[in-house]
Formats: sequence, structure tokens, C-alpha cells
Amino acid sequence: MSIYELFSKRRADAEKSGEIDVYQYDHIPDHLRVQIKQISIEALGKPRQYVLRQGRDEQNDIWARVEKYYLRERGLDTLGRGDSASERILVFMRSCSTEEWLDLLELIGVGLDIVTRKSPYWREGYDVRETPDRARDEINYRLRQAGLGYQLEYSQLVRTDSEYLHGEVVKPALLLLSGSGFAGPREEFLAAHKHYRNGEHRQAVSMAANAVESTFKAVFDQKGWDYPSGARITDLLRIARDNRLWPDYLDASFDQLIATLKSGLPKIRDNDASHGQGAVPKIVPGYVAAYALHLAASKIIFISEAAK
Repeated sequence: MSIYELFSKRRADAEKSGEIDVYQYDHIPDHLRVQIKQISIEALGKPRQYVLRQGRDEQNDIWARVEKYYLRERGLDTLGRGDSASERILVFMRSCSTEEWLDLLELIGVGLDIVTRKSPYWREGYDVRETPDRARDEINYRLRQAGLGYQLEYSQLVRTDSEYLHGEVVKPALLLLSGSGFAGPREEFLAAHKHYRNGEHRQAVSMAANAVESTFKAVFDQKGWDYPSGARITDLLRIARDNRLWPDYLDASFDQLIATLKSGLPKIRDNDASHGQGAVPKIVPGYVAAYALHLAASKIIFISEAAK
């Protein structure tokens, strides 16, 4: 059989980051273990089906393959007692270590890819009730909701901070906001992430925009620059420019940056998250909320660094 490089091996080869983060990576909450178990059963199917024509039980080969991959790569003979591969896997995942659980979660992602190639007859026989795409989406949602910094990208598990934007933008923004005088914007930025993890995308966009505005105000307070109590982003930008928060040598780039700040994050917030939603509720897609969080983080870094 082909060699499957487990997630734990790739993880061990990567450098660990010690920066402040909105996610944790070392503890699998009990409720999350139960949720992933339930999703897996619905998406990969029950352990056996009865083949009427042959008059015998037939084991679900996807669960069997997941177990076989894991045992081979881990150098184990068995996961424990159980009448089927699915039972042994799910019982083991209930109390195994974080690293072991993550390896098996990734292999469940491999199983989801295999389901896509199965016939409708096979899926019906093993009582598969969920599509692979919806199962993967729910798994990622449950991971975010639990604050666990991993997600399934098709058949591979990745750390969220291995994505460029998270590692290079979000975490540095949190680090900057941990300094003195930034308690307000830090609280709003963390709240935005919490809303995002809970699937509350409109609230996430709104809080991300608030965090940017509060970062401006925190800098102005430190520098003794006056601003109106109800100042909007355009007012804050004008004050920053009048006080030369950014150096003059930016020239055209400075104007482009102002345009980005004026038309980027505030535009999302104005269109999708504020000023009421009218008779028909507005739905903010997850990718819009993620963009707002990353854009907010980049602006927070820029404002904070410029203030130095």
C-alpha cells in the first residue's frame, strides 16, 4: 500500500509559533469529540450492511481503510476492542491524545473524499445521510466554534496559522493590540473572531470595523490629538493625515492607502452589517466575514506601526 504521511509528522516538522493567538491547538474539548463522531457516522456511514442476495454482512470499507492507514503509519496492531473498524476508531477518538485525534480526523477527511466516488446504492446501503462537502463544512465550523486552530482542506488537515494571512496578519495584529492603551480595540477584535467562529458573520464584520476605528482613537489618545466623540472612519482618516501619522514621502501610495481604508472595510460594514437590515434579513457570507477580519488586522498593524 502507498505511504500516507500523517498530519502529526508534518506538524512535528513545522516550527511552533509563540505569539498571541485567537486559537488554541493543544486541547480537544469533549463536546467537540462527540460532535465530530456524530458527523463522521452520518457522512461515512454505518459499520456494516446486510447483502440480501449473498445473505451476509459486509463491512464498510471506508472505515476499514481509515483504520488500516492509521495502524500502518503509527506501527500499531490494533486500536482496541470492537466489532467493526468504525466502532474501534470512534471509541479510540473519545479519549485519545490531541495528536492521535488530529491524525484520525485527517483520515476521516480522506474517507470523505472516498465517499464521493461511491455509488448511490453503496451510500444507501450504509445509510450515508450527509454529503462530503456539507460534512467537511460542518467539521470546520465545529472546529472554529471550539476555538481549535485547525481545518480540513479536502483530505488534508492544516493549522489555521499556517495560512499566510493568519500567520502574517492576524496574529501580529493581536500582538500589537496587547500593548498598553489598546484594551478597547483588542476586545473588539477578539469579539469579531468569536462571532466568526460562531457563524455570526454580520456581527463579525461590524466588530472588525469597530476595532479599526478604536485603534485610530487609541493612537490619537496616546498622541494627544483631539477627535469628535462620534467620529467616523473618514473623520479619523482626515485627522491622521492632518497630523502626518504617515510620512509625506508615501505620496501617491499614501492616497491609495487612504482610498483602501475608505472603500475597503468600512464599505463592507456599511453595506452588510450596519444601519439595520430592512424587511429581508441580510446574509453575510463567511468569506466576506473572513475578508473583513483579515483586512481589519492589516489596517490595525499599519496604524499601530505608523504611530511608532
